[in-house]
Amino acid sequence: MSDIEALVCTHWGHWSELTVQRLARPALGPGQVRIRVHHAGVGFAVSLFVSGKYQRKPPLPFTPGTEVSGVILETAPDVQHLHPGQRVVAALDWGAYAEEAIASAHTTYPVPEGLDLSQAAALPITYGTVWAALEWRAKLQPGETLLVHGASGALGTAAVQIGRLMGATVIATASTEAKRAAALENGAHHVLSSQADELAKSVKALCPKGGADIIFDPVGGDLFDASLRCIAPEGRLLTIGYASGRIPNAAANLLLVKNVSLIGFNYGYYIGWGLTDERATYADRVQEIVGKILTAVAEGKLPPPRTHHFPFHQWEEAINTVMERRSVGKVILDIGSRA
Repeated sequence: MSDIEALVCTHWGHWSELTVQRLARPALGPGQVRIRVHHAGVGFAVSLFVSGKYQRKPPLPFTPGTEVSGVILETAPDVQHLHPGQRVVAALDWGAYAEEAIASAHTTYPVPEGLDLSQAAALPITYGTVWAALEWRAKLQPGETLLVHGASGALGTAAVQIGRLMGATVIATASTEAKRAAALENGAHHVLSSQADELAKSVKALCPKGGADIIFDPVGGDLFDASLRCIAPEGRLLTIGYASGRIPNAAANLLLVKNVSLIGFNYGYYIGWGLTDERATYADRVQEIVGKILTAVAEGKLPPPRTHHFPFHQWEEAINTVMERRSVGKVILDIGSRA
């Protein structure tokens, strides 16, 4: 293949201004692998990337997308633990929405037998974020109560599943009856409306400690404010993202009165997306986490991720489904053959 089809950002702007083009194959550098892309994950960050508002700005023009599953076509000479023909998932800096993608070997993970590539594409970043946040930062213990906001979204869906696997009692919030029903089916023990003014009373009624031990919040805004009123003494509030569009401020006196820990978590720091590239430093640690996730799904210990698939030519509808928060689970672009 001398050239590839790719979705391209030529200027900073709205994601709807992206265009599909034929491009020369990207060059393979040291420490990298070339992947024939079968599936690519779609998330909120794509709008920030293409508008130039993300913390990292790719050089224009570029192809967006940060997580793929597929088959390795080629490896750089210095890559020893991966090989052509291997089924993998990878976390990319960008470049996922194309027929081929270049990935760092540090953030490329073998897919075990029994796990379909169409499911694996939802796991390396989304599930990696959740598992690392709950295990590394919140230090979730069996028997604790975990409150998950945005439980029908990709991160929330993963948080419900992983929290339950880790032994937590999971309370999920979602905006509609259908999404709350989906959260129950996904493994939540209890579901609540995401109306912020009702949250504190509802959560406290379910929690013997008077609040949740850990709160997983990828939404921010009013739900973050309400979370501070329904967290247990010595609770941990994980601020993961701001899908609501409003970055909240914490009242320090509320943290003090309950001995609450407010924990920021940026998974990107561990996979090379920080102010400095630390992926090599944390590669073994992240490989272990992602390996646990892939194995847990392959062996049936975690249910398969909820996915909503679109063919590549429907990329605009796929992104729009994410932006309008209409998806239940992870939106996936099907770019190559299924495997």
